[in-house]
Amino acid sequence: MKRKLPAISHQEGKILNSILVVFLLLSGGLLFSLAFGQHVFPQSSDLIPIELQGHKRLLVIAPHCDDETLGAGGAIQEAVQSGMEVKVVIETNGDGYLFATMEDFKRLYPRAQDFIRMGNLRQEESLKALQSMGVPEDQVLFLSYPDRGTPALWNVYWSSSKPYRSPYSDSTQSPYSRTYNPESVYAGEDLLNDLVSIIQSYQPDLVIYPHPDDVHPDHWGISAFTRLAFATVKRNIPGYQPDEFAYLVHRPDYPYPKGLHPSQSLLPPVALFNLDRLWYQLGLGPQAITGKQKAVMMYRSQLPLLRSLMESFVRQNELFAKPQGGQLVPMVDGEPTDPRSWRDSNGNPIQPIILDPVKDFITRDFLGSADLTEVDVALYNSDTLALCGGVRVRTSPTLIYSLRILAVGSQGVVHHTARSHFNSAGSRPVQRMRKYFCDQVKLADLGDPWIVFLGADVEEVGTGIIDQTAWQYVEMDN
Repeated sequence: MKRKLPAISHQEGKILNSILVVFLLLSGGLLFSLAFGQHVFPQSSDLIPIELQGHKRLLVIAPHCDDETLGAGGAIQEAVQSGMEVKVVIETNGDGYLFATMEDFKRLYPRAQDFIRMGNLRQEESLKALQSMGVPEDQVLFLSYPDRGTPALWNVYWSSSKPYRSPYSDSTQSPYSRTYNPESVYAGEDLLNDLVSIIQSYQPDLVIYPHPDDVHPDHWGISAFTRLAFATVKRNIPGYQPDEFAYLVHRPDYPYPKGLHPSQSLLPPVALFNLDRLWYQLGLGPQAITGKQKAVMMYRSQLPLLRSLMESFVRQNELFAKPQGGQLVPMVDGEPTDPRSWRDSNGNPIQPIILDPVKDFITRDFLGSADLTEVDVALYNSDTLALCGGVRVRTSPTLIYSLRILAVGSQGVVHHTARSHFNSAGSRPVQRMRKYFCDQVKLADLGDPWIVFLGADVEEVGTGIIDQTAWQYVEMDN
């Protein structure tokens, strides 16, 4: 016979709840202090105010239907009210959100047509939300590329002769009637060409797109594509220099706190702020805050599961970073496998091209060999890239360390990958030296590129990627 647990009174329940809350706060504070104990915390006064006055054409680029509102809904309203032209480009239709599709269409195992229905629904939600903020339907462009497929297009499926197949829509080409270029297929070169076509014809003087350090794969993926597209257009149109700002949506430590707090301000994540103190804000008036909250509520398909996150972006301001490309410095002295020894022509140390936040997640706090700190690159012997990734403690033979390059030259795009476990076609082994893993590659082998994008990641067999850097680029002409 099962023994029945004794009932507790309402007052006893309140006491137990209070004890639980205190425990969670203490444990949360302990984890927070472990990760950020030595960091400087950002304040609203640290943010640089930006103004939209003086701009004529705003382009907002979003990876999914709703990100345009979360990241830049206030900027869109301010631009419309000031008489600017506003165009919004949405890369995917967000049709790969499994749990929302299960919830909305009451299917435990959604079919391809269910995911496509979700994509159509999300397009409608964006159109309604943007119309409420003053953007007409003909100024909203849906590229209709595959949800959660952007990194695959960037890293693997570049050629239109071998397109990516969406596991959700079961398509290699957009099945949606609303598609900017119905002839495009799910390939990196087609996505890049679509972005270049839009930018070159519209020529915005202000562009807002996802932050390179956003942890969602579609967000950092379209950020990389966008930066390459703008670099391409600038190369085609000498003197074209739009203002670029990047918004952040997905990081576990952002926004803080979660939920609807319209009287508070968005502040940068502590880990990112301590790498780069230059963060910008657009202050929002009461009308813009109310308008943004109203628009957020129009994404009804997302609210059941993501309401707390989405409402977190209804604040007194909108927050942006200003991504900049890196500089390729010739290495006059030093060992290619030891970035600490690299020196330029003046004898100064060559600084990392990418700094990655450390101890920003609890797993990386305790696994220092998987906690990336930097990516270093220098021009070696005038014809070779010396490239290294760094981790917080000595590299581990049980982890897979990868250095990745996407190079663009007159012959097209060349992908280059070096890995510590030399078990993948098209890759080569890295050299592990204490805290670094390094590679050298001839510029000729990269197609003598005019621009090179660089990144690094660490993965564990059976677990997947534990840490990865944002992608950064250098223009070889500079």
